[in-house]
Amino acid sequence: MKPSVMKLLAVLEVIVVTFAVVPLLTLGIYRLFPGFETWQTQVVGFPFAVFVYVVMAALALLMILLRRRSLHEYGITFENLKYHLDIAGACFIPVVLASMPFGLGVDHKSWSGAVLLAAVNAALLFALALILRKKPSPASLGMAISAIILMPGLNQASGSLVGKATILFLTYALFVGFGEEILYRGYMHSRLNEAFGKPYQFFGVPFGWGGIITALLFGLTHVGILRWILGLSSEVTWAWGLWTIFSGLVFGYVREKSGSILAPALLHGLPQAIASAAMLFL
Repeated sequence: MKPSVMKLLAVLEVIVVTFAVVPLLTLGIYRLFPGFETWQTQVVGFPFAVFVYVVMAALALLMILLRRRSLHEYGITFENLKYHLDIAGACFIPVVLASMPFGLGVDHKSWSGAVLLAAVNAALLFALALILRKKPSPASLGMAISAIILMPGLNQASGSLVGKATILFLTYALFVGFGEEILYRGYMHSRLNEAFGKPYQFFGVPFGWGGIITALLFGLTHVGILRWILGLSSEVTWAWGLWTIFSGLVFGYVREKSGSILAPALLHGLPQAIASAAMLFL
């Protein structure tokens, strides 16, 4: 088979999985169990229905197994845990600082806000590349120190508030962080790397069109197409897709540098998790 055909088939495969199979399977489950979606938000207390992230991760793992590849080949591994935690820890504070525009009221759905966030994430990409030029030092304490921010509030909060904080934390740290990263930087990124290779380098880290296409598709899913397909919303926000492309490039770089989805999953989910939970106590 010609290389050009293999590349096209790889792109079509990941598009079908992400934009057809994931939403249709999620929608099918919701139709089969009509109260399941509201149960997630009204009974369990999730801020939004999180089952789609479970579908993302499950389908990604299934596609890897169907291709007879190991999870390790697709970056879904916890080997050399300290190294991955050190990378996440070294990058954690810069990622948190890059999230500050949200706290300052920047509208991530407007074009002006999207352009600002795109510039911030582009700068973040170069900052992380400079930080990670050498083997990262034991910096994983940065995440632990940030998590301590929650402790004063937890000590003084009621059981119900602690419960809400726990649900918010799990929503972003587990479902959003790992759910999206297993699909995008695990399955999609690796699958496209197989087809396109990694002929280029960025600060000494090999990369190719696989990471770039993944970032583009990552941005596209954030404009609201999946929610539109699922019938959950009629709003499509192209500006949101713009800056998440650059965010996808950041996570893609960390995935290539570390060789695993663990560090990008932590950097994707933990800052949102800590900020969302901490806001309950302010």
